[in-house]
Amino acid sequence: MKAFFISAPEYLRKMTFLTGIILLMSCSSESPDNPAPPEVEPQAENIVIYSINDPHGKIQNFGRIKAIIDKEKETESQVFFVSGGDIFSGNPIVDYHPEKGFPIVDLMGKAGMDVSALGNHEFDYGQEVLQKRMLDATFPFLCANLEKSSGGFTIPQGKVILEKDRFKIAFISVVETGSADNKPLSHPKKLQGLEFTEGVNAMQKYQDDSEIMAADLVVALTHYGKNGDKMILEQHDFVDLVIGGHNHAIYSEQVAGRYMVQSGSDLKLLTKLSLTVQNGEVTRYTHELIYLDEVTETDNAMEQLISEYNNKPEFFEEIGTSLKDHNTPETACFYTDALRTITGADIVFQNYGGVRAGLEFGSITPFDIYTIDPFQNGLDSFNMTVEQLEIFLNASYAPSLAYSGIKMEQRNGKVELIADDGKPLPNSTEITVALNDYLSNVYMQDFREPTSTYEKTTAEYLIDYLKEYQSVIDNDGCNRGI
Repeated sequence: MKAFFISAPEYLRKMTFLTGIILLMSCSSESPDNPAPPEVEPQAENIVIYSINDPHGKIQNFGRIKAIIDKEKETESQVFFVSGGDIFSGNPIVDYHPEKGFPIVDLMGKAGMDVSALGNHEFDYGQEVLQKRMLDATFPFLCANLEKSSGGFTIPQGKVILEKDRFKIAFISVVETGSADNKPLSHPKKLQGLEFTEGVNAMQKYQDDSEIMAADLVVALTHYGKNGDKMILEQHDFVDLVIGGHNHAIYSEQVAGRYMVQSGSDLKLLTKLSLTVQNGEVTRYTHELIYLDEVTETDNAMEQLISEYNNKPEFFEEIGTSLKDHNTPETACFYTDALRTITGADIVFQNYGGVRAGLEFGSITPFDIYTIDPFQNGLDSFNMTVEQLEIFLNASYAPSLAYSGIKMEQRNGKVELIADDGKPLPNSTEITVALNDYLSNVYMQDFREPTSTYEKTTAEYLIDYLKEYQSVIDNDGCNRGI
């Protein structure tokens, strides 16, 4: 074995070095003579969050929004702009753009959008189109409760950590699942291959997430509706704030000591939250609603871009006349009468939720029709017996429907189809029923094999009706619903 020797000078140098380390450690230890320095109180941070939800393709106010946010950023470094989802379906300029949905994604990014929830109507154009728009966006879309995709759609991230001037906000998002099979309220065909879990349950996996816990603020940015957002605050105390969407409500409410907000719909309102956050707690909360139509300052470049997107003269040609402002039931009468004329069916149904606007007084244009019916649904007809249809109409799951055709009445606690002589139609009577393919797919157990599937969308047939059959509409007082 080789011997190991240390010379005297080397020994003394090493001992001196070690003694210095020991003395340094001794000086740094807590003692009455050397007390530890007091802990520094975390500095309070002032941040601003602007939010919108459910714009449904409306783009008219993004110039004003950009002007507001840009001005805020002149004096504040920690400014965030977020969306509670449902950015699609409701404006023909966006819905019928050659790249469906692109205009609003483009304008949101240029206005400074940081992150958006994925709403149920983001699926309305289909998974392939949604994937493209998510790739086009300069900001992320989030959805934590989409758990499985078997058709090629890439599952979006459920959370994102955004940092501005050393302040970190963790955003987590979930979407409502109010349709059959625990899926969002969109056309079933557009959701094939996707599996979702309940939003409030999906939030649980972030309880011990190290990145979430290290953030200065945790925000649930949801498209879950007011009741869902309330459940999140009641069940998940690590969430500091909920910014929501889906039911088009306007509120700022406190639940379990924390706040949840929503900002209406159609890009009419912008919410401004001014917060002071210290040691992970919101110590000051100020809520302000900005009515965008009343804002005078705007961004000229954005206004020019919006004008270019709106320059679609084919949407604004006159194809008919409305003799009054029609409310939803009156507009639904026009809708169902038109499709009964087109199909020749004995009875036509339309869900009230699919009538998204009223038919206003004056000229009727394709833009108006696409606004009333933005979903690009197909049209099916079915041969059925009276008994088969009445089973559906009286089921507990049957929706509220407008109709045109065979008269219906509530008799003896149930809906019955009535003949011209006032008597109930016999159960075995065969009839033809037409309805949009959203309804026929949601209620496939009742509408199984269509006898006819029409080539055009329901909105296109409404336009055909105005051009070819009836151009003057006056449905004053009409209300046919079950």
